[in-house]
Amino acid sequence: MFWQEDTNEEHFTLSERIQEASFKIQSKILPMDHSFLLAQALLKHLPWLADINAGIHDIGVADGNGWEQSKTGGFYHPSKRSKLTLRITKERLKDAQSLVGKTLDLGDYEIKVVKFINNKLLSDLPVLFAKQVACEQSLSEDDFLKVCYQQLSEMGIQVKKMMAGLEHNIQTDNGTIHTRSLMVADLKKDESVLLQEKGLGDHRLLGCGLFIPQKGIETIDS
Repeated sequence: MFWQEDTNEEHFTLSERIQEASFKIQSKILPMDHSFLLAQALLKHLPWLADINAGIHDIGVADGNGWEQSKTGGFYHPSKRSKLTLRITKERLKDAQSLVGKTLDLGDYEIKVVKFINNKLLSDLPVLFAKQVACEQSLSEDDFLKVCYQQLSEMGIQVKKMMAGLEHNIQTDNGTIHTRSLMVADLKKDESVLLQEKGLGDHRLLGCGLFIPQKGIETIDS
């Protein structure tokens, strides 16, 4: 964990440049580790995703109403609340909507894109969480935080508090990508938006380095 006190506050107007585009989907079953398959399927329909530093969120398990889905065996069944979300430039929002009605081929699995739900601006909340940040597997937790601190500093972000979480591996055709989760807190509003826009590290199309807002540190389940 890294922690540094700072009391600076600033006024900030949210930019419309980068937004989140969400789609309702239908899929019977997906592997928990589906980010590589999803990216490859999306690139067949939207090849420009690779050219604009776009981000692809993995399709989460939507539990609720007192029911928690079993995630054993490496597979799960997306629910009606599961959705596909892309982080893209405002200029590409209309292009992305061409996905509606398409079926994404993930080999043994498929995802039907049913409809465009909405697009929304990024958040200016002070706490952000990335489920996966690509890193060298040999790095200790402290060394991982040092690397992240350096990268954030180069972006102009004054790191005050951050915490590393669980490790994970993403399988691709070219090998294994090792990741760790990362929480960054006490961000200024402009820093929060900048980090969401830029991401941290490589492999944004695999969901790595994509930060999402949290209402508080206690809401993070890494």
